[in-house]
Amino acid sequence: MVETFSIIDALRAPLRVIRRHPLTVFVWGLLIVGFVMAMMLMVFGALADIPLSPNAEPPPQLMGQFIAMQGVSMLLNLEQLVLGVMVWAATMRATFRIGRPERYFFLRAGMDEVRLAVVGLALFAGAYAAVIAFVIVAAVLSALIWQFSQTAALMVGGVLFLAMIAGVALAMARVSMIAPATLLLRRFAFREGWALGKRRVWRLFGLLVSTWLIYMLVYFVLAFGVIVTLFFSGAFAGLADAQDATTFGELFPSPTVLGGVAAFILLPGSFVYGAVITLLNAPFAAACRELLDGAPQDADRTIV
Repeated sequence: MVETFSIIDALRAPLRVIRRHPLTVFVWGLLIVGFVMAMMLMVFGALADIPLSPNAEPPPQLMGQFIAMQGVSMLLNLEQLVLGVMVWAATMRATFRIGRPERYFFLRAGMDEVRLAVVGLALFAGAYAAVIAFVIVAAVLSALIWQFSQTAALMVGGVLFLAMIAGVALAMARVSMIAPATLLLRRFAFREGWALGKRRVWRLFGLLVSTWLIYMLVYFVLAFGVIVTLFFSGAFAGLADAQDATTFGELFPSPTVLGGVAAFILLPGSFVYGAVITLLNAPFAAACRELLDGAPQDADRTIV
């Protein structure tokens, strides 16, 4: 175990994974993007017959379709969660094994994923409970101050909100080593991950902030590019005729335009999404690996 880790090396880890395993990154994104698109098509298909006129009567089978869609949607959300955990584990596993050949794109369905799911749910539940408790205390405090000064209450509320954001970010940095340590050590590593974050909170916080700043930059650039592409593809051309639509389905663009948009999202969009997932996960996996046994080398020995 080493005393610290390099933020620069950790931020380079996603680039190394993407450069050495571009097809794998594409497959990760394709799994998530394709699944989400299938869910959206199902939802839009179920809602296509909804009349837009306030005086129109909905078709009699619409309620049954809507109830069935709700049940199927719950099952699909569970499947999406399972798929997300598998991809989450795959991104970290690829970071541990950069440069090594892999038959199944680092994807598994085993106890590693089960442990990661438990860790993720535990961290989410803990964070959710802490935020709810903080919000209740802040609301009570602001309500008490409101009785004396509304301006002071608003100021205190704003300060508490910023403190909550900062506290959540610091907490995320503090526990960020638990998930990669669990995968690397192949056991629940709450104690080990917590120990790795000790005395390294600010360095991990800096890595978290750097990762999210890069993510936001990529997000805004890509969002602008997607909007421009959709505009020139004619996806928005039918909006001018939306006032003449009688059902929700008639608001959709033509099948040709929808097919082009779907192809655009599934092909370059899947690679971009896979790269974003790698960006968010690989730095912390690389930092954990460096803290546990030194900086990893391409195609080096790993216990995962």
